[in-house]
Amino acid sequence: MSRLLRRTLIGVVFGVVVYIVWLLLSDAREVADSLQGFAWSAVAWALLASSLNYLLRFWKWELALGWLGVRSGSGGLHAPTELRLGRSLEIYLAGLSMSVTPGKVGEVLRSVLLRASNDVPFTRTAPIVVADRLSDLIALIVLALIGISDVTEYLPYVIAALVMVIAGVVVLGSPKLFGGILNACAKLPLIGGLAVRAHGLIDSSAKLLELRYITVLSAISVVGWGLECVGYWVILNAFPGVEAGLPLCVFLWSVGTLVGALSFLPGGLGATEGSLGVFVARFAVGVNSSIAMASTLLIRLCTLWYGELVGAIALVSFMRDPKLRAAAREVEQAAREPSPDTSSPASPPSESP
Repeated sequence: MSRLLRRTLIGVVFGVVVYIVWLLLSDAREVADSLQGFAWSAVAWALLASSLNYLLRFWKWELALGWLGVRSGSGGLHAPTELRLGRSLEIYLAGLSMSVTPGKVGEVLRSVLLRASNDVPFTRTAPIVVADRLSDLIALIVLALIGISDVTEYLPYVIAALVMVIAGVVVLGSPKLFGGILNACAKLPLIGGLAVRAHGLIDSSAKLLELRYITVLSAISVVGWGLECVGYWVILNAFPGVEAGLPLCVFLWSVGTLVGALSFLPGGLGATEGSLGVFVARFAVGVNSSIAMASTLLIRLCTLWYGELVGAIALVSFMRDPKLRAAAREVEQAAREPSPDTSSPASPPSESP
């Protein structure tokens, strides 16, 4: 657990540094002045929107667990496992504490905790993170297309992103293509062992990335991220003199989040804030650089950092049990150990992490 927590702390420190530098490069007094007359009730609405988004994303998690057979009686890919709904929610929310790790790879913490609590093999559930990320990217692109009517000059970039994501779904969802890539990577000196172990992800990835499943996950993501777009719209229009329509805010928030996700920076820090601040100052009526910065900081507090807080609380709750805490540490330590056999790409992977 320590390595994941260290990565999260690095992400938090990185975020603080980014915001401090941003404030130093701007006029902090003007940013503070822009908050005069701000309708602070908008923050409550944005937090509510984020909370509903987390519940919808938890629904995605539950559906994926069912499709993979983790849920009792699910008829999924593997033998079912008894998992209480409350424990599942706790594990899912704990994963939010890892949102500021690079590329959100720390969200595999959910698989670590699930192995510790219910002995579910790591390779069985880790692909849920991949399916979740890809469905989120699809949803953000769909939302960007919905709100792009006023900024059509960016359509080629959105289409290019869509093509990249679809290519990722096709490759990772094809056992032949994904397996071929892993076999090739298994011959490389630095990542060979990891590639061999990753063969255990192939079946679960192919299952979750079937068209019927990825479509459902993406549809839920459209609603969830759409709620955050509404939260951004509420916050932006809470500044006096600002006029920003909902379609524009949908485009701004989805594109800003998409830029952050594709940057693979911890939590998209810097990339999301920078792109969102530039776009909103350019396209929204009544928005100057100070309002752009203030609104961006507020919406990020209500989304990324609110999620970090919720996740930290859930993780502390899970780790209160000494047995679960010890088991989780053992699982993470085992996941870091090199594969015992990296000489043959075709050697069958172990189900253990």
